[in-house]
Amino acid sequence: MKSIPKLMILVFFTVVLSSCGAIPTLPPMDSTITIRTPAITIMPLMSTSTSAVVIATEELPALTPRAEATAIQVTKTPYLSPTSPTAASTKTPIPASSTPGNTSTPTPTSTPTATSTFTPTPTYTATPLPYSVQILNPYYLENFAHNDLGCKWLGIAGQIFDSRGQVQTDIIIKAGGVINGIPVEEDMTMPLTNPEIDTAYGPGGYEITLGSAPADSDLTAWIQLYNLTGDPLTERIFFVTYNDCQKNLILMNFSEQ
Repeated sequence: MKSIPKLMILVFFTVVLSSCGAIPTLPPMDSTITIRTPAITIMPLMSTSTSAVVIATEELPALTPRAEATAIQVTKTPYLSPTSPTAASTKTPIPASSTPGNTSTPTPTSTPTATSTFTPTPTYTATPLPYSVQILNPYYLENFAHNDLGCKWLGIAGQIFDSRGQVQTDIIIKAGGVINGIPVEEDMTMPLTNPEIDTAYGPGGYEITLGSAPADSDLTAWIQLYNLTGDPLTERIFFVTYNDCQKNLILMNFSEQ
């Protein structure tokens, strides 16, 4: 930048001397000579005058002292990371379930509607037993089969018939219960081995001793028939006894249905 003023001064003195004839003029040459004058761009010089500095100072805005700048308070909003305590505190809490320690929302489950299943109750038809007591039985008589015992005896006797009226044998007869406060249970098997009894009650007759004296009982004594394998042939049939020597023999016959 300092060489430009010197060049301008040199060009200035050259022009002045040429105009005064101090510098000889060269004769024209046969050929045309084109002298290229370099284009010189004169950059404006920075003014160092005092007035320019003053003007520039007046145009500049007043600078705020650094001490005043510190008086300005700038509030910055901190960035909240997802894991920071502040960010966690700003989240809307999810209502917890009523169970302590359980923070998950329970999923409602559907309650199935109970469907009643009807189970039919099986109906059992009782098979009727093949034998039953004959009509007008039992029949009460004086003990005539044991004349030597007379009134010192109490028993039940009779016959068993099939559906055709034939006497049945090979049948088990059981009798028992409570008579005069004494438990009783006796049994026998047809046919009888005592011919006197068979003669007294008829062919195939049976007899069971219940006591050594007549006694009163109200349907506490019973009798029942079975086949030889132990299957019942009748229901358990209850009867009444009397404290009467004229009624100490109980006749009870059975017939097949």
